[in-house]
Amino acid sequence: MLSLLLVVLAAPAKGGAAASASSLPNRAALFVVAKETGETSAAKVEVELRKALEERSVGLTDLESLFPVDLPANKGATLLKEGTEAVDNLDFDAANAKFTEAMAFYGQNPALADAREVATVHLHLANIALQTGGKPGQKAALENVSKALVLFPAIELDPKYFGPDVKKLADKALIDLNKGTKAQLTIASQPLGAEVLFRGATLGTTPLSEAPVVPAGRHLVTVKHPGFKPAGAFVNVTKEGGQVTLELSEAEGYAEARRSMNGLVPANLAKGVPREARQVAETMKSRFLIVTEVAPGGDGALEVWDVETKSRLKDVSLPTDGNFGPVVDKVKAFLANPSPVAVAKTETQVTTTVEPDSGDSVLSKWWFWAAVGGVVVVGAAATTVGVVASQPQRPAAAQTPSFNPILFPL
Repeated sequence: MLSLLLVVLAAPAKGGAAASASSLPNRAALFVVAKETGETSAAKVEVELRKALEERSVGLTDLESLFPVDLPANKGATLLKEGTEAVDNLDFDAANAKFTEAMAFYGQNPALADAREVATVHLHLANIALQTGGKPGQKAALENVSKALVLFPAIELDPKYFGPDVKKLADKALIDLNKGTKAQLTIASQPLGAEVLFRGATLGTTPLSEAPVVPAGRHLVTVKHPGFKPAGAFVNVTKEGGQVTLELSEAEGYAEARRSMNGLVPANLAKGVPREARQVAETMKSRFLIVTEVAPGGDGALEVWDVETKSRLKDVSLPTDGNFGPVVDKVKAFLANPSPVAVAKTETQVTTTVEPDSGDSVLSKWWFWAAVGGVVVVGAAATTVGVVASQPQRPAAAQTPSFNPILFPL
């Protein structure tokens, strides 16, 4: 019966390689916190500061990539395509069914609706009414053309699908809209700072400086904000006007980060980088946090926190005239030359097999048997002992190499 013993000895590696501590990408996440009743000013600062940072190529966290939102497929666009193909085949009944289904989808999912697409569906419905509805279809066709122009006044009529009869109705509808009632449409969002898309154009960010004046009718309003799900609504504007407030839902993960920073920023500005900021930075996958607290008048202090070294850029005043250039210069200079990160050094193990066939064999060393601690190999014939050890560093003078034996019975 043969017994073998495999002894694995762990020793410091020669010239032990350094492995860096868990580090974060060298980019920055922006957090703007409102002080007291400064929500409107804070939203304005966030939009303008983010724009200034991006224009100067400051590496900011891409919120849309980091926190993707789960939206249903745009079935309306697919139905529009299928309906158009049915028109090509002169199958107006099938086309009408597809376009009607598309309108129902857009009505239930306004955040996914595109004003041009919805307007195009209305034009197709108008054309089908003219082709199949006889004289009664004239009224339905005019209504659909008018709805298309209310939604997207710059729409162009593709002559492949829309002939002179549709063009004639479009000219009449445009005259009627220009002569008709116009009123203000008040658009707001929660939170503020959302980009407003309306009638095929970007109106700006909420809060809007002024409400658009539009023809009476059914309008589509959509808003989007980085880190949030887009929102939309169809709004009926009458001669008295109309209003809509769209609520955006934060993407998972980003909501928690914002809530944390709403507490950390006011409590730690001018005091230092809080320990809890590290967790937020990990969520944002950003080493740096650009933080500021904005008062109702738009003034406030800005800092940049380096969660790796706990160093920070401090005492940067926000401008009240909208000129964020000097602020961005300071932020960019800090990000380009942060304090060095302390590197945690670890000892790596390099294994090699040491054959016990020379006078300097590890088996002849007193410290080997002391380490083994009295373990004896017993058998009918001890033919071999395999020893796997790290390449030891040359020990300093008057020091004894240390080995930690781990015994594996075979």
